[in-house]
Amino acid sequence: MRNPPHADASAVSPGTTGAPVGDEVRATGLVSAIRRLAVHDGPGIRTIVFLKGCPLRCAWCAAPETQEQRPELLFYPERCLACDRCRDLCPEGAVLVSADGGRRIDRGRCTACGVCVEGCYAEALKIRGETMTVAQVLAEVLRDRVFYQYSGGGITVSGGEPLLQVDFTVALLRALKGAGLHTAMETSGFQHWEVFARALQGLDLLLYDLKQMDPQKHRRYTGVPNDIILGNLRRAVAQGVLTIIRVPVIPGFNDEDENFWRMGEFLQELGAVRQIDLLPYHRLGETTYGRLGRDYGLRIPPVPEETLEHLAGILRAGGVTVQIAG
Repeated sequence: MRNPPHADASAVSPGTTGAPVGDEVRATGLVSAIRRLAVHDGPGIRTIVFLKGCPLRCAWCAAPETQEQRPELLFYPERCLACDRCRDLCPEGAVLVSADGGRRIDRGRCTACGVCVEGCYAEALKIRGETMTVAQVLAEVLRDRVFYQYSGGGITVSGGEPLLQVDFTVALLRALKGAGLHTAMETSGFQHWEVFARALQGLDLLLYDLKQMDPQKHRRYTGVPNDIILGNLRRAVAQGVLTIIRVPVIPGFNDEDENFWRMGEFLQELGAVRQIDLLPYHRLGETTYGRLGRDYGLRIPPVPEETLEHLAGILRAGGVTVQIAG
């Protein structure tokens, strides 16, 4: 697994260039979840493989369970029976009784060992983050091969950030291609080019997140600069990788006209971008923050439909196909 680049870093060792296929299917990665029958992350019916770990900390993140590159315990208090079986089983004493009589997890003690999960009658506890081999993931996704064949679908590797686990990601993409499946990867692009380029070899579709053109705003709301992200996008498109740009529209962060004019000019310079998807802000990840014992700090209203249409019009003026996602 790779470390993400820093603003002042000049190089990260890209690791090995590849191993024999027989060895690659035994490569392991930390998988957050595998979601079947998806239709919004590439063409046709798809299976999404979500990997754990992300170098960004976007204030609006809808999947906080994929941020940390380690297993984590999710607690669903609405399911809890207060039977205290988990409390009795926990070897670290991490299950506590709150002042209101409910149960809570001491995150400083919890090691995500999973003992409480196995003993919970009500399924109020779950571990996110399972070490899987390429062969195990391949066996899981091949269950739906018939759906991919009849819909023109395939597999999308997402996160988190797939480039944080580049050895596993590359091995998985090769195995998927070897099985005759359409491959896509969703990425923030925040990784050194030498690492990023490995994952592009043989990739059918790149889903590339583009958030904010202003570097200071980008750093403030995501925790990282955008120069590496923009530079990698230029290089990927120049190599002829089929690319769809995905822009989360967040009120107060990137919904101003100036940002979209600059974005449109940048994409015009690139050329060869298939389309741009505008993804309106939502709060679907808020409950997951609570289940992880974290606070969700961003509470803003949704983006008005007329604002989305206006911003899409700015991009369309540059001759780019724009789609507003649901």
